[in-house]
Amino acid sequence: MKVTMLYYDEQNPLLLQQQVLSGLKMSEQGRVIIPVGEKLGKIIIAILEGEVRVLNSLGDRAFNAFDLDDQVSYQDPT
Repeated sequence: MKVTMLYYDEQNPLLLQQQVLSGLKMSEQGRVIIPVGEKLGKIIIAILEGEVRVLNSLGDRAFNAFDLDDQVSYQDPT
């Protein structure tokens, strides 16, 4: 299963980040099993089915006003 994980880095919890994970399994309860290594150092906000790209999020305008765009992390899955 392919999912998009939305999270905050524990070291910089002001910037919403995202990561696409593939080949994941589902538990018997129907929840996606995220490998422990992918959880370390992250405050997970949501797990979305499929590959999703966040276009705007809370705080985007504030980051633009203070020229903080360079600190926003987006890992292009391609």
